[in-house]
Amino acid sequence: MTRPVTARMAQALLDRRPIGLLCEIDHPDGTVRFWTGLGTLTYDGETWIGIGVLGGIAPVKQSSDVSIQEIQYALSGVDTDAVSRISDDVRNRAGSAWLFCLDEQHHVVADPYQVVDSQLDYQTFTAGDGGETAISIIARTGFYTLERGIDEAWTPENQKSLYPTDTGLDMIPGLQNQDVQWTAT
Repeated sequence: MTRPVTARMAQALLDRRPIGLLCEIDHPDGTVRFWTGLGTLTYDGETWIGIGVLGGIAPVKQSSDVSIQEIQYALSGVDTDAVSRISDDVRNRAGSAWLFCLDEQHHVVADPYQVVDSQLDYQTFTAGDGGETAISIIARTGFYTLERGIDEAWTPENQKSLYPTDTGLDMIPGLQNQDVQWTAT
């Protein structure tokens, strides 16, 4: 459940102050922070990189339904050399976006409104004709984990991480290639 808009943010919206989105992605290669304008923006002790029209988040929907929402974080115009160094294992990492307003001095009005709080699922790369690449990260919000299988296997190592003195599964790897003859008794 998202928190309500604060009085400062509500007043900035009523005053029709310039708005934008802040986007933070916990990527395996390091947390990245973008905003929908040009240049850099400093907010909350962090530097946010302006992506202008090269990035986007779609679709952002608010609903009171208990449902799974899929969203896409997209960034185009990325140099192909940079893409070759990017890890693509983003599963179960965090992605967030906030609606913000700028005050008269072009500072972020306190308490931006969080519109997205998601878990990343997978990432794709699409190469363009001009040698630049688009990156898309698919994320899910809501209760999507209810439809996913558990990423866990019953192995001796897994069992020992839960129960250090249990040796019950130690013989399983040795049974994999055994021929067992079942006979009637």
